[in-house]
Amino acid sequence: MLIVLFTACGLACGGPIGPLPGGALSGTVGDPVISDWSFASTVETAQLETRPSNPHSVNTWFATIGDRLYVPTSMILGPKQPSERSWVSQVQADPHVRIRLGTTVYERSATRVEDLLEYESARAALEARYEIAPEDRDPERVIWIYRLDPRSS
Repeated sequence: MLIVLFTACGLACGGPIGPLPGGALSGTVGDPVISDWSFASTVETAQLETRPSNPHSVNTWFATIGDRLYVPTSMILGPKQPSERSWVSQVQADPHVRIRLGTTVYERSATRVEDLLEYESARAALEARYEIAPEDRDPERVIWIYRLDPRSS
C-alpha cells in the first residue's frame, strides 16, 4: 500500500521519490545552451527523465565540467551492469532526455562517453563531487557515463 501511495505521489508530483521512479518532470524549461554549469553546484541530486513518449524519471547523480553535464549509471548501488537499469535501455532506444536541476528542466540529448580521457575526467568529477575514494570503487561494477548535450532538434 505504501509503495502504491509513493508511486502515485511521484506521478502527481512530477518526478521520482527516492528510489521509486516517477513520470514526466515538472518545472521551468531552461535555456537550451549552457556555457557554464557551475550554478548547479548547490544541487545534490538531479532527476533524469527518459522515454519521451511515456516519461519515466529517476533520481541521479551528476557532475559538470565547464559547459558539459554528465550523469553516470549506478556508481555504488543497484545493478552492477548498466544494461540492467531500465533508464539506460530507454536512453539507448531514444537519447532525448530531460534533466531537472532544482526547479529547472533542461532538454538534452544523452551521448555515452566513449573517449577515455573524457570518461576519466567525468568520472573524477563525479567521484570528487560525491566523495568516492579510489579504494571505495567496486572492481566488479561497470559504470557508463553519459554527456547531456543540447538537443539539435
